[in-house]
Formats: sequence, C-alpha cells, structure tokens
Amino acid sequence: MPEDIYTPDRPKLYHYKLDRILGQGGTGRVYRGIDTKRGQVVAVKLFHENFFRNRLHLRDLVRGVKRFRTFKHDNVVRIFDFIDGPEGRCMIMEYVDGPNLKWYLTNRPWNLQERLIVVAQMCNGLQYLHDNGCIHHDFKPANVLFTRKGVVKVADYSLYGTSVFLEFLDGGAVEQVTPMFVAPEFLRKERVTARSDQYALGITMYMMFTDRLPYPVDNLQQLYQCHLRVVPMHPHEANPRCPQELGDIIMRLLDKQATNRFRDCDELRIVLSDIGRSRI
Repeated sequence: MPEDIYTPDRPKLYHYKLDRILGQGGTGRVYRGIDTKRGQVVAVKLFHENFFRNRLHLRDLVRGVKRFRTFKHDNVVRIFDFIDGPEGRCMIMEYVDGPNLKWYLTNRPWNLQERLIVVAQMCNGLQYLHDNGCIHHDFKPANVLFTRKGVVKVADYSLYGTSVFLEFLDGGAVEQVTPMFVAPEFLRKERVTARSDQYALGITMYMMFTDRLPYPVDNLQQLYQCHLRVVPMHPHEANPRCPQELGDIIMRLLDKQATNRFRDCDELRIVLSDIGRSRI
C-alpha cells in the first residue's frame, strides 16, 4: 500500500503536529498528532464541514464532550477535548496503537476462543458507556480498536452520545448511521436505547463468527427492509464452526424487537462466558 495515503494533507491543527493519517470516513479524517504543549501522542479527528447537521447537533456534542472527558475505562477510547475554531472542528482522543476489528477479521485466523475474548471486551466497553448514559448509535468493526497488547477499545461513541439528540434530528439523520448496523427501531423512528447498540453488536458478531454479512444485498432500501423484516440465516448454518448456542445468542441480538434482546451487555457477556468454559 503506498505510503502517501498516510501522509497528512496539512502539517498541523491548532497546537497539534500531525505526522500520519490514521483513517477517514463519512464523519471526518483522523490523524496521529503530537500535542506540542504536553508532548503527548493523540488522535485528532477533523470533522467534515457538513457533518454537523444543525446547531443542535453541534451543541449536543460540545456538551457531551464535557461529560465524556470524565470517562475512563480500559475498553473505551478516552476523549480529551473538542475544538471549534478557524482551523476546523476537531475531537482530541486517546491514540490507540493497533488496528481495528475490520482489519482483524480480514487478517487474523479464525479462532473461537480468541474471538469470544474480543467480544467480552466489547461488552465491557459498551456496558460502561450505557451505565454512564451514553448510547453509541454507530457501533461497527471500524469503531473497535486494538492496542498492540490486544486490549479492545470502543471508539467514536461521542458522535451522538444520547438518544435524546437523535429524536430532534430530521429524517436524514439515518444517513449518518452506518446502514449495515442500524437497528430496526431507528428505521421505525421509535425510541433508540442501549439495546439498539446490542443489535449493531449482533451484526458485528455475525460477521466475526460466520465470515459473512447477515444481509448480503447491495441496495440501500433492500438493506433497510432486511433490518425491518428479514431473519438472516442462522450463524451455525452460515458457518458450522460457529457453535449452535453461540448462533442462538447472535440471533437473539438480531431480534427485530429490542425488548427481546438481552437485558444489558453484562448479561450477554455472562452468557457468552458459559460457551467459552464449555469448550476449554
């Protein structure tokens, strides 16, 4: 892969010296930077100019960052600051020195126990966010990062933070949530809760344990109809290496009705640990 795709398009942002592009997507571009005031390596996310749909969106994020700065958990990426100034709107975050789950699924050999350990850490991170009143809304493999020591960290939870904000957005807000991972209740314009993150986690686990998508369609409207009405192939049928009982858990996460999913991610983690013990 050519090195120039990692070369920053600018040398600095505010008092952060930029030395590498870490990634980019629909919300913005992320750089590795050095805080020249503290000498600390951080991740700097520069939002696209059109990301903030209205002043309410921006106000919600600014207020949220004040709270998110207090969050501290091994399985959650820390947020240090939000800057709104002439050089752009930036989120300053903890730098995580390993790949994301998307890379992991493509490059790591399939190993049931290892992947269950990864999921347990994702559950811990999501539970911490939920316990602190934060709903992710865009949980997906690209937003799950690894340190070089193998610690899993949930990232990009700050973009929405609470379901209250989403209730005030216009209908186009669905465009800012990754379509493959959007919960049915969001599409039905019902109240979004922590169990909506469980649905996105279920899609992610389906990919982790079957090596395929639950809804292999290439049309956006068809995909939304799948979320609303189609029951995917059971994970054990899609990939016999996925145990039947694990597949049952994933199918429960993908239930169209949020109340039929797990009480919380702690309950899910405990149920998954029984599968791990039974096969050691």
